[in-house]
Amino acid sequence: MPDDGRWRMEEQAYRNRVSWMMFLLSILVIWVHSYNVELFAGGLWGPSWESAAWLEDFLSVTVGQIAVPGFFLLSSCLFFRNFTWEKLASKWKRRFFSVAVPYGVWNLLYYFGYVTATRLPFVQTVVGKEPVSFGFPEILNALLNYAYAPIFWYLFQLILLIFLSPAIYLLMKRKGVGFLCLAGMAAAIHFHLDTSHPNTDALFYYSFAAYMTLHHKEAVEGTGRKSGTPAKKRPPAKNKNEMVSETERILTAEGMKRLAAGAIGMLAAVFCLWKALDPAADVLWTVSGRLLAPSALWCLLSGIRLPDARPWMRQSMFLYGIHFIIVRFINKGTALAAARLLPAAWLPEVAVLVYLLLPAMAVAVSYGAALILNRWFPVVWRLLSGGRSLEG
Repeated sequence: MPDDGRWRMEEQAYRNRVSWMMFLLSILVIWVHSYNVELFAGGLWGPSWESAAWLEDFLSVTVGQIAVPGFFLLSSCLFFRNFTWEKLASKWKRRFFSVAVPYGVWNLLYYFGYVTATRLPFVQTVVGKEPVSFGFPEILNALLNYAYAPIFWYLFQLILLIFLSPAIYLLMKRKGVGFLCLAGMAAAIHFHLDTSHPNTDALFYYSFAAYMTLHHKEAVEGTGRKSGTPAKKRPPAKNKNEMVSETERILTAEGMKRLAAGAIGMLAAVFCLWKALDPAADVLWTVSGRLLAPSALWCLLSGIRLPDARPWMRQSMFLYGIHFIIVRFINKGTALAAARLLPAAWLPEVAVLVYLLLPAMAVAVSYGAALILNRWFPVVWRLLSGGRSLEG
């Protein structure tokens, strides 16, 4: 296969893998915000409620909390991929429109939504807030402190990290210096020295991914060759079947290595997160587990031939912004209805069923809204999605 053809195939596979990774992490984020045991229990408790709480806590906290570190890792890989100083301005410009603009628009939407909803009696019951004051100071509070959309703390941190990316690049571009800096960040985490803006753990995840992307690109992208090394030239295939067979052989051999690395990494992540369950455990166990788990997931995804991501899987920014509204209304509305219509003994099972189905429901509702906005209000769609396309 000609080198340029193989490069295009690898690039397409890489972009498709990014879409899959973003989608899977988005599902975990939805579960983080879907915890509903207290809503459905309404003061009731017992063995069934304890089991429901354990399951939801496991998925929302132990598993779900790997999502945001995964987003930091992936965002850093994309920023530092093929990075040069000449590309800095264009990378900043793209991320201004794809990250900073949606952050501002979504925070304003949440704020004005709360201002309106808390003044409508039939909606206030579901929202569960006192009337929100309207004024310029509150608008600034919404934008600078994500006061009415706490889920956007991640984007706030990411904006800071993107701004600091040139400094991170200077620290990470040399192997020895970069390694020492990562060790220093790990020590700061161990001693609870939080920088807040950005958080020390967020800085560690982002910097680690930068280091790996700059020095171990073949491990990150699964190309099977060292960073900057072109594909090895092979004798031209005699026919199409031979070309496909050779490609399959290469992908399978490389894929097995990636699957093995992913499996080992996931086992290591499970061990770290298990150690972190001890109340006296060092916080580094938690951070290590949340670093290893998404890294291992990326290896596993790169070890198999993924089908093309569907359009409903490509709504990552829009889904991140709207899912909390969907989850909140479904959880609160269903809990109120179930308490009135169903026997109390059924409520734990109903709560768990709703919890497990919420990612699918959120994706479906979000995609429906995305199609409408994309078709009829394209400017609004671009603002809310950061200019992302549903078609890839």
